[in-house]
Order: sequence, then C-alpha cells, then structure tokens
Amino acid sequence: MITEEQLLKVNDVIPGKHSEYLILGLVGRGGMGAVYRVRRQADNTIWALKEMRPPPNTPPDEVEENRQLFEQEAHLMGRLTHPNIPVLADFFAFDGRPVMVMEFIDGETLEDRMIESNAPLMEQQALGYGVQLCRVLHYLHTQDPPIIYRDLKPPNIMITHTSNIMKLIDFGVARTHKRGQSKDTIAMGSAGYAPPEQYGRGQTDARSDVYALGATLLHLLTNLPPVPLQTPQPGAIRRMNPTVSDDTERVIIKAMNLEREKRYQSCAEMEQQLLRCLDTPYVDPTANVSVPPPVPVQSLPVRSQQPAAQVSPTPPRHPDHSLPYRLSP
Repeated sequence: MITEEQLLKVNDVIPGKHSEYLILGLVGRGGMGAVYRVRRQADNTIWALKEMRPPPNTPPDEVEENRQLFEQEAHLMGRLTHPNIPVLADFFAFDGRPVMVMEFIDGETLEDRMIESNAPLMEQQALGYGVQLCRVLHYLHTQDPPIIYRDLKPPNIMITHTSNIMKLIDFGVARTHKRGQSKDTIAMGSAGYAPPEQYGRGQTDARSDVYALGATLLHLLTNLPPVPLQTPQPGAIRRMNPTVSDDTERVIIKAMNLEREKRYQSCAEMEQQLLRCLDTPYVDPTANVSVPPPVPVQSLPVRSQQPAAQVSPTPPRHPDHSLPYRLSP
C-alpha cells in the first residue's frame, strides 16, 4: 500500500496532455498507486485520475512489470467505445510516473453492494447484469484482435447509482488473443473465477470469460465465492438459494464447465440463454447512452532498465497495480 506521504494532495494541479486536473479527493489506493476524483480545468467536468506510484524500495523488476500492465490498460481503453466501459480521457507521465484520466463512475462495485446487503441478489436483477456483461464481453471478443478480459468478478463490476448501468473496470489483466499461440505468456486472474486454461494450461479465449461470467453469477446468486476449478453439481446452486430457477442454474453450470468445448462458445450464445430466463422482456439501460470517442494513446518514456518479471503459471494472480476504483463513504 502506498503511504500517506506519497498521495497527491487536495487542490494539487496535475498537468496532463489535454488539460490540467485539480485534485478534489482520494477515491482509493492500492499496492502500486491511487485513484483520485479530479476536475478537468478545460471544461470543469469531473473525472477519475489513476496514478501509478510504487512504494519506496519496490524491486525494479516489479515496478517495470506493473508499469507495462498499467500502460497496456491505457492502450486497450484507448481503442474502446462502449457504454459499459469507462471512457479514457487522457494518458500522460507526471514526474516520471504513468497517469490515466478516465470517466468518473458515481456508483459502487457489485462486491460492495453484496457486502452491504449480506444477501444474494434477486435472480432477475442478477440476470439483467448478466445480459449487460454478455454484451460488453462480446464487444471485447469481436475486436480485431479479440480482447479477453480475464478478470471478471464482482469487485471489477461497478453499478451506477442513478441509471443502473454496469461498468467494467480494471483492464490491467485483459489481453489480446493471439491466434495460433498455445498458451498465455503469463498466467493472471483471480482464483475461483479463472478457468483451467488461465492457470497456464492453455491460451485464454472468449470461452474463458464465459467461465468467469458463470462464476460471477454464481457468486451474485449465492453470496458465496466460487470454489476454484469446480463446476457446480446440478441442484447445488438451488440448495444454496432455493429462489434460483432450474433454467438459470443450468446456464451457470454449462458456463462453468471445466472443458471449454462444453461451455457456451460465445457470450452472445450465453446471452440468449439468459434472456430466456428473464420473467419480462429485457430493457437495456444503455439504449440511449451516447459514448464519446476515447483519446489516442501513445507509449510513455517511463521505462526502467529492468525487464519485466516472469510469473509462475499456477495459480493465476492479480497484478499489484490494480486499484480499488470505488467511492469513499
């Protein structure tokens, strides 16, 4: 965790590439940086500023690995335009450290919502979120080259307070799918939500995100985290939450099959099954949302001389640069 002394101060002004940014307050901090609520001076709009700032004495190879992941996240976000993905507004170096400015989300993570309620979500509500997730994941998977998110879980899903729109956050683990490659170079992700191929046993693809979506729905409907590398048995989900329908349970079980050939082969296919589980026709909360184009991203001259560290392929892990993008109480 970065120290208090390392944090930017309220009323600090940070010079960016496209504007200056006035620090309004801290949103959250993690092992490699912090997120702030800022005002863009060019037009007085509110944004989130995410800064990578490693603690003192962090090994150089760890700093370089996380810097590469941070820059990769910015490059990915800089080519995406979708109402369920935060807009990237700026990417620059400040005092030699990478900084990105992105859409400020007035909301809470699904993890926070479940902690507050200490109860599963209602089935129809969870299914609605599942449809939104299917659509944004399908958007990622149909990019050229395809983008595999690889870290879907409740802490990485924010829900806006006013419009109930879901936002995917933290693209630090996402990667582009390389056709013809047998496995991922580095295994990353979160245990319980990651399928077998994400443990270094193969290259991740769209079906890897299908597994994670099934595991996420399992968590939302039972208020219990999924067991790593375990497909629920028929009836198991309904024993934990009798209000879940047989149809919804079957969708989750198929999505979480350990053999990817037996899962839904795309998020679009899974979406159709989720829509059939709904009691009423689905109303898309993003239907009338316009999304501004993201800013183009260029690499930053902030590289260290140390190569990125290679990571043991088992189990998958989450990079230390990941930050808790959530509102302070």
